[in-house]
Amino acid sequence: MTQFIDTLREVLAEFDVAVLDQWGVLHDGTTPYSHAIEAIGMLADHGKEMIVVSNSGKRSELNRARMQRIGLPMDRIGEVVTSGEALWDDIRNGRLTVHGTVPKTLFPICATFRDAIDWGAGCERIELRDTFDESVDAILLMGLSDEAREDDYDGVFDKALADGIPVICSNPDKSSPRAGGLVISPGHLADRFCTMGGEVLWYGKPHAAIYNAVQRAFPDVRPDRFLMVGDSLEHDIGGAQNIGFASALVRSGVHRNDFAKARGNRERRKVIDNLSARMGVIPPTFCLDCFA
Repeated sequence: MTQFIDTLREVLAEFDVAVLDQWGVLHDGTTPYSHAIEAIGMLADHGKEMIVVSNSGKRSELNRARMQRIGLPMDRIGEVVTSGEALWDDIRNGRLTVHGTVPKTLFPICATFRDAIDWGAGCERIELRDTFDESVDAILLMGLSDEAREDDYDGVFDKALADGIPVICSNPDKSSPRAGGLVISPGHLADRFCTMGGEVLWYGKPHAAIYNAVQRAFPDVRPDRFLMVGDSLEHDIGGAQNIGFASALVRSGVHRNDFAKARGNRERRKVIDNLSARMGVIPPTFCLDCFA
């Protein structure tokens, strides 16, 4: 049964490593939350390790630099793991195979080809193609421009289906917020490819690969001593449960409208139970208003 708390200070004995989501937990996309900065300091002062995880098809260092620029105290956070970094590392170390071999030649779908070049830097195994031809081992679906439409790549997908070429999706998010509303994200196109009958290899929450990368960063920590702090029941809480991590749901993120009318923990529990049932996850270990 979910335990309602006001701050992680109440449950410090229950975990050794805090696994932190970005959007909705640490910042709103442009500005860090003051309570998050305080919480990072509190956890660091109590000797807790921290690692940030993000469904970004780009490399970890770019995300770390961005969080540093907007004012988060990254010197107090140990590591940043993106889904793009996890994929890059799995290819570099031969952990990912397609049809029995490590994929080498990739056709990237991204906002700019430069994004794919920056992602592949430092891995000699990776070769990128700017056209889809017979040399391609897999399609790398890592990012989209804000103007992208869901049928933009149907021609490429048709060829991939005919040749048995899979898609590797390094950002499972289906939409992303912008000033004018939501835009489609790579996960939406990956779902479309699945519906067409294609094979998709997923990187990012809620899938296991990014959590495996977290565990490799702390090989001596038992799964149940990790605490995933996130605002998405589907991605953060569900993914943590799949790998055996404890979890803490932040109510003020993507589910804030669901909790808006709930008064008291009894009503909040009903919201959690209903949302969890709808999304096919177990209710989180803990629940709090914000990362504090």
